[in-house]
Amino acid sequence: MTYLKTLIKEFFTLEEKELPSWLSPTTKNNNAALRSYLWTSQFCHKIRLCELEIENKFYAESLVIYPDFLHETPIFGTEYLTIGKRKYFGAIDFHPITESQNFIQFLEMFPDRKVNKTVFYNFDSFFSKKLWINKRNEDFYNEYQIMVKCFLHQYKKCLLESQKSNSSFKEQQYQYNEYMASNDPAFGVLKSYFNEDFATNYIHNFLFTNK
Repeated sequence: MTYLKTLIKEFFTLEEKELPSWLSPTTKNNNAALRSYLWTSQFCHKIRLCELEIENKFYAESLVIYPDFLHETPIFGTEYLTIGKRKYFGAIDFHPITESQNFIQFLEMFPDRKVNKTVFYNFDSFFSKKLWINKRNEDFYNEYQIMVKCFLHQYKKCLLESQKSNSSFKEQQYQYNEYMASNDPAFGVLKSYFNEDFATNYIHNFLFTNK
């Protein structure tokens, strides 16, 4: 699946950024293939995408968009997972980095979330009340594609209408990264198919890096 890679190019003019020296665009080991992408764009200092595919067992795609540090705009995040073609999970959100709720105006057309926590995340921090989250025993990727496109459309509007601040929100974005890195369920999968050092490095120094 390459839907997110195609979709992000519809909404943003991307400039490719260099990956960390230790990371290749495609990393393979046995039946596992990990593809990593990194870009920048207007109003966004970083856009990162990863796709992990384990033949006939597992697929995950994850996209995170970081606004420029002088904007209080939330961080955009989405992911979709398939496990053994038996379990499916999808989530999309504007992740707030401050207590401001001004961005909610761009999400009023979406229903409020109905859950307050999962095994991995407590939604009291860095998650909005409009978090779209779904878990089923049948594939709902077509529905997910529609929803992520709708959310991304609103996020682009949020970016365009955001005002530059005199203060930097770098520390708040870094706190988000630290929280997500410490709770990311991808660690176990990466550790199993690559190794523990690579899994730790990938999560802390690529997926949610503060470098």
